[in-house]
Amino acid sequence: MRKIFVTEFVSLDGVMEDPGGAEKFVHGGWTMPYWSEEIGKFKLDELLTSDGLLLGRVTYQGFAAAWPLKD
Repeated sequence: MRKIFVTEFVSLDGVMEDPGGAEKFVHGGWTMPYWSEEIGKFKLDELLTSDGLLLGRVTYQGFAAAWPLKD
């Protein structure tokens, strides 16, 4: 049986939109002041150990543009 893990970028006051700031929303980029190499390694390890991902449309489009194609 597989496990389901949920990971989200959400502030203590509930802001979820545009954590990296790429979409230029009013509250966009709110995670960047707190980003570190340790967080980046955690997120990469989390991604690479997953069997599958469920992404929203905008996140998927960003991944699809950057992700290598399978042969």
